[in-house]
Amino acid sequence: MKNNSALFPIILFFVGLILLGTVLLCLPFARTSADLSVLTCLFTVTSAVCVTGLSVVNISEYFTVSGQVIIMCLVQIGAFGYMLVSTGLGFLLGKIALKDRKIMQELFDISSFNGLLKLLKKAIFIVLCIELIGAVILSFNFSSSYTLPKAVFLGIFHSITAFCNAGFSLFESSVETFSNSSVVLWTLSMLILFGGLGFFVLVDIIDKFYSKTKRLTFHSEVILWTTACLILIGAIVLFFGNYNFFSDKSLGYIVNNSFFQSLSFRTAGFNSIPVDILSAPIAFFVMLLMFIGGGPGSTAGGLKITTLVLIFVFVRALLKGENEYNLAKKSIDVDLIKKALVIFIVMVSILFLFFLIMLYIEQNIQPSQLIFEVVSAFCTVGLSLGVTSELTDLGRVILILAMFMGRIGAVTILIYLINTNKNKNNIRYPDGRLMIG
Repeated sequence: MKNNSALFPIILFFVGLILLGTVLLCLPFARTSADLSVLTCLFTVTSAVCVTGLSVVNISEYFTVSGQVIIMCLVQIGAFGYMLVSTGLGFLLGKIALKDRKIMQELFDISSFNGLLKLLKKAIFIVLCIELIGAVILSFNFSSSYTLPKAVFLGIFHSITAFCNAGFSLFESSVETFSNSSVVLWTLSMLILFGGLGFFVLVDIIDKFYSKTKRLTFHSEVILWTTACLILIGAIVLFFGNYNFFSDKSLGYIVNNSFFQSLSFRTAGFNSIPVDILSAPIAFFVMLLMFIGGGPGSTAGGLKITTLVLIFVFVRALLKGENEYNLAKKSIDVDLIKKALVIFIVMVSILFLFFLIMLYIEQNIQPSQLIFEVVSAFCTVGLSLGVTSELTDLGRVILILAMFMGRIGAVTILIYLINTNKNKNNIRYPDGRLMIG
């Protein structure tokens, strides 16, 4: 219990934020309908804090501007997460707990803590600058259809939810209305991309930009290359998978929406094309994208890109019969491989368990729709095939747990692995022989 005491502050942070947000959304000034249940508010708040974006009601219709501001703030705080908030508080108090330093070292791959506070200050400044630029561009484009105050609020709201990869939108059909707007789609795309790369990678890129002699870290290079490949593959598959929908559209429309959906479907949950046009194979492919997620230390959920890369390295070495794990002429520590495999197995197991429970509870909804909903919730993406509002109260509670577990799951597993004593049991047992295949 002592070794895993670092887990409790993380859980308490998210639980406390969710409870506070639920209380605020239940107050009359935050909602437009007196019939809005506590469970609906709890679901919405959990989705916001866990930067998911799933909602059982239209937030622009059922929540006032004050309620929408609360949701936006919860998304922002939830995106920064426990470690950024706790470390920031530690900075203000003049000290950082040793357990938090150990976790930050593992999460951000920092070899020394001398530059930790500098890194966090840079990260916060960069995030706010990116969101501000995004808000200005979006507000300018929205001003052609809305009054200036409304356009500014819409710009700020969507800039924050896009960067935080939350997927909440104040438009009735997400951003389908702007499927012909290159500026809106690419602005949202860049916000989603930057948010999904990770704070450490953003700081690394900025440092590289100002220092021409500095090289990007190996971590950043892996994240950037893998992200580029996933975006390109996703765009190609989504284009050909929805060819009938794109067949009568212009080339610009096809390129803009294919790339936007490739980015958004993996981490954010916005949709510029109707989700119900997705065929079964494409919906399955989208679930794979959602499961992969973004970079570690980012606003995105999912397995994480680096975990996927490490599993690839392991499988490749296994197939080649190699005893060493290498990537791009770099040697990979076997402990990293082990951690990646543990995270993958545990996350798949939890995801499978949530799906089985939902199958038992929601027998009136098709299994394909349920698994899509569960993956979206657990990987904190927020994409839906339109069945979220049809879930029973118990089904909504299960999705709340899925979102919560998805948000803190990988970090919790990682902390457990960090705090587990190495070589705790040095007893060597006789070899056991098993047949496989």
